[in-house]
Amino acid sequence: MENKRLIIIISIAIIVLVLVVTAVVVIVSQNNNEEEGLINFEQPTVEENEIEENNNIEEEEVVEDLPEVSEKGTIVEERSLYRDENNKEAVIPAGFAVVKDSGTIDDGLVISDVLDDDMENSKQGNQFVWIPVETPVLDVRSYDNDTDINNAIQESVNNGKYPMTIRISDDNYAGVVYNFQSIRENTTIQVIPYTYGTEATQQEPSNLDTSLDNSNNIENWSNTTYQEDFNEMMNKIRRDKGFWIARFETSVGQDGMAQSKKMQDVLTNVSWFELYETEKTLKTLTTTSHMVWGCQWDQIMIWLKEMRNGYSSDNAFAILNSTGLGNYADLELVDETGNVIKEEGVSIRYRAGEVTNAVIKNIYDLAGNVFEWTMESYYTSLREARGGYCAYDGVTYPLSSRYAFRPDYQGEHLVNIGSRMTIY
Repeated sequence: MENKRLIIIISIAIIVLVLVVTAVVVIVSQNNNEEEGLINFEQPTVEENEIEENNNIEEEEVVEDLPEVSEKGTIVEERSLYRDENNKEAVIPAGFAVVKDSGTIDDGLVISDVLDDDMENSKQGNQFVWIPVETPVLDVRSYDNDTDINNAIQESVNNGKYPMTIRISDDNYAGVVYNFQSIRENTTIQVIPYTYGTEATQQEPSNLDTSLDNSNNIENWSNTTYQEDFNEMMNKIRRDKGFWIARFETSVGQDGMAQSKKMQDVLTNVSWFELYETEKTLKTLTTTSHMVWGCQWDQIMIWLKEMRNGYSSDNAFAILNSTGLGNYADLELVDETGNVIKEEGVSIRYRAGEVTNAVIKNIYDLAGNVFEWTMESYYTSLREARGGYCAYDGVTYPLSSRYAFRPDYQGEHLVNIGSRMTIY
């Protein structure tokens, strides 16, 4: 009897011991799996996570906690968030202030790097206008061929989103540039992305053909640094959901630095190379200046795409028919007393912002006056100039038009080619 009781006790002890050992093994196994990040066996595998992430081709938004500024005319000491009366937001760069009599973001919010500057630019600060960008980046890193990438861009456009750039498989950004057409008897504007690809005629960023004059003379110029400049710009636009475009065409101050100021002589009659280098000279605290990129110009067009010109008989879309909106040959100019100072058909190049009615959303001379060179390439040997100039009309060369020149061009049109800065 005693032997039987002893056997039972030993059996129970063995069972308890087995259970304890099993529990220890499970706990150790779970701890090991915790270290490897695999504690939940029902979670997707790494491969499944990658597929799910790649299928989400919209780039994730970057969230940043910025101090808010509410007073106009006050220079901010650090990047700050401004919210207008419509609850729309713009990021104010350090060293700038919202111009005291500026309107809303929809009107064209203006900033200046001079305290208490106004919409007349009476304090001669460098002024810029905020361009909101709804879709800065479309993530196509999961695609390994141009066809799929172009299909993804077109699908985004079909859904009413117009990406400024795509993020490709090597983690670099590439610009998306657009063609604009009016359809359905001028009741709808169609936005058509140019084909993306290594053989595409329109590319951005695109290194210069090294056979061009001066292509090897720009300081620190290389295909790598060119891409890095573009990536830096896009990382900031992706973060801020917008960028600042110069309110005025580029001029140069007595210090040799680029500026965006009213009633200054527009910098023309120099090569693309010189304009490119000059427009990188405006430095304000943490802000970087640069020649406007083609994809930025097209985002301005997208921002303005529903706007009508109000001058032509058919009330056409302003970006396709810019009649009356810029200094063109077909624009008659009158002074405050009604005297005609430029007759229709006469071509005169004016100072930046001098033509008072050549303004769109508070941006002067975006249409007409002088062609504006951009970073956008046509193949690798040409650079696109946008917006038309004073010897043409607003139908032939409207806001969205392109005219390609060699960066080392020295022909008769050079006196009528300038540019416009952006800051980020």
